[in-house]
Amino acid sequence: MKSGCVTCLLFLAGGLFGPALLRADELAEAQALIAADRLPEAREPLERLVASRPDDLDARLTLAGVYHGLGRREEGMRLLEPVLETHADDARVLGIYAGQCLLQAGELGMGFRALVLARRGREMMERAVALAPNEISYREALVDFYRQAPGFAGGSMAKARAHAEAITRIDPVRGGAWLAALLIDEGRHEEALAACDAALAARPDDYVALFTLGKTVSESGLRLADGEAALRRCLEMRPSASEPSHAGVWHRLGLIAELSGDLEAARAAQRRALELEPHFTRPAEALRRLERAGLLSGSD
Repeated sequence: MKSGCVTCLLFLAGGLFGPALLRADELAEAQALIAADRLPEAREPLERLVASRPDDLDARLTLAGVYHGLGRREEGMRLLEPVLETHADDARVLGIYAGQCLLQAGELGMGFRALVLARRGREMMERAVALAPNEISYREALVDFYRQAPGFAGGSMAKARAHAEAITRIDPVRGGAWLAALLIDEGRHEEALAACDAALAARPDDYVALFTLGKTVSESGLRLADGEAALRRCLEMRPSASEPSHAGVWHRLGLIAELSGDLEAARAAQRRALELEPHFTRPAEALRRLERAGLLSGSD
């Protein structure tokens, strides 16, 4: 199974780190560290707090969010499993746990455990949507799952489109960005670009809309200058935890440079993406391809 796209790698973590969950005095230290993007340092005080106050759901959810941000999926799932039954109607618990399951399934690839996690994550995320239908992050996770998972694992473009359309009714810009992504998947690039334009017309400086335009350009080969400009604007902004990272932006800039014939700039962009996220597989694959092309052409 493919891993989830960059857009959803941390789609729930951002919602965990707001002041509503960080109300206890004991969480003040963790709050400051999280706000400063110092997740590894925030982990230890939160682990101590959960150990001393195991019934503090907010502390547990916040720690789960830190694990999520650090890519420690198994630890995040184990942390939440004890409260799944006691808080079966809490959309936060279901959504965060389901997000861990879906991302872990994507990272495991094909195999029995991946399928089990994918099914569990999908079912729980659908329950979270039923409990909190206006929470966009839950629907976004399902759009990403349904569009990427194979049919035997529950993938469905029709279900992905249904959730994307529901997002559009809540937030036309974010929903439009997801519809554009689905149109890209179907090879309908002109329609995808039109969806990006509509989203940007409504909110010209929206990070996700800008990224989606850049992504669409990088996959279609159309309007290269517009795509590069949109992505470079993204680099001037700070994405939230639920938005594509700057590593993803550099990866897309590298693809656009490659389409433009500037292989040196393409290699530099992919290297920058790997500096930011060393385990990001797509830039590594692109860099290998570019290096082979350089050797074949004798340019290196």
